[in-house]
Amino acid sequence: MDVLERVGPNLLDVVRRDFWWMAWNTVLAWIPVGLALLIFRMRPAADRRFPRSPLWWAGLVLFVLFLPNAPYVVTDLVHLRYDIEFVGEGPVVTTVLPVYAAFIGSGFLAYYLALDQLGRYLDRNGLGTWRVPVTVTLHFLCAVGVFLGRWTRLNSWEPMVQPADTFERVLLALTWSWAPILIAAVFVATAAGHFVSKAVAEAAVVSTGRGARWLRSAVAPST
Repeated sequence: MDVLERVGPNLLDVVRRDFWWMAWNTVLAWIPVGLALLIFRMRPAADRRFPRSPLWWAGLVLFVLFLPNAPYVVTDLVHLRYDIEFVGEGPVVTTVLPVYAAFIGSGFLAYYLALDQLGRYLDRNGLGTWRVPVTVTLHFLCAVGVFLGRWTRLNSWEPMVQPADTFERVLLALTWSWAPILIAAVFVATAAGHFVSKAVAEAAVVSTGRGARWLRSAVAPST
């Protein structure tokens, strides 16, 4: 009972402390999923040379610009030590860590769903062989985007509203001597997060399907 009395208030305090920035970053992380549903749920194009309208290509650019917001959540672990200090004598494992696990899990679930929609689109258009190369390329682009977002505080919309300033900031950041190492580290974290979220999500779908079939067979009238 004493443990429950300590966990409850501490958990609520952590949620209240981090709610606004976690909620905002979660919204940004799920924007690519919405864009993917809009631009990749279309019928195969009749003309493969000019498959989509300028509006579709603009949506694709927005998708690529906003996609790094999903794996970006892993870099928010920089706030973890402040929350641990905030809890103080309280139980970290049952307060701070579940909040961050849910937050980061949500971001990588969004990343998996966005890439899954893209992969399904490629399959429907006879481009399934490009699925792995495109995914790896997007992992790399996201690693660059996360690096620029975390270390230069570049937002996804700035390339559209401030292209000249954005170009200068990107160029300066990428010429930093530590940039390749940090981008490589983020690439590994992004690829690993995508792999884990994909495995968990697909296993959950399979388990849910088996459970639904078992339930139907259990409640179905015997013949």
